[in-house]
Amino acid sequence: MKIHLTRIQLLLFVVTAAFSTLSHARDYLIEVVLFETVAGRDMAAGGLYYPKAERSLNLNGNSAQQAGFVAVDEGLTLTENAASIAASGRYKLLRHIAWRQPGLDEKSAIPVRISLGNTSTMYLPEDLSPYEDFIPASPAATPERAREVKTSTINGTIKVRLGRFLHMETLLAYTDADSQQSFRLSQSRKMRSRELHYIDNPRFGLLTRILPLDDTLGTDTGTEGATTPE
Repeated sequence: MKIHLTRIQLLLFVVTAAFSTLSHARDYLIEVVLFETVAGRDMAAGGLYYPKAERSLNLNGNSAQQAGFVAVDEGLTLTENAASIAASGRYKLLRHIAWRQPGLDEKSAIPVRISLGNTSTMYLPEDLSPYEDFIPASPAATPERAREVKTSTINGTIKVRLGRFLHMETLLAYTDADSQQSFRLSQSRKMRSRELHYIDNPRFGLLTRILPLDDTLGTDTGTEGATTPE
């Protein structure tokens, strides 16, 4: 009886380990083209906001490498799309970025920190608990908002998690320091790998594709007719 239980335990261990290995065996290339919509420059956003981001990884940091997140700058598939956006009078190309990461489930997924553009200062309330995605901010310190933080033109996180489908969660703010306006972009988008998606609001947005890394990078993957968001 004792031997029988040991064999069952061993079998369960092997099955569990195999499942865990399969769950995280595949890495993905996350490719993102960030752009500004020129026509949105005259729009109002209702003041300044700071994204209330959870723990996140800086792609240039040691923690990211230890977690299997690596910045990628070669073999990208959205280079022509980024060039088309840059050449368009309707959009301004802000950044084309990409990284490699393991396919992690909802409990294990870690957001990637996005910070680009000009740096500015804003002030937040001391108690952040009432706010979920975005925290209202002021350009100068007040009794109600005295906590000083640095932000950038685009600040926030992008998180990719793996379930039955891939999901991309964006929590980004585009802050115009001149007009003291922050345009918020908070979405959870279900995606299939290899498909082209864009997520935007009237002021800015992103074009994105997620590729399993067993795909051959740099080949035609169906971008015709989707070089700029419509």
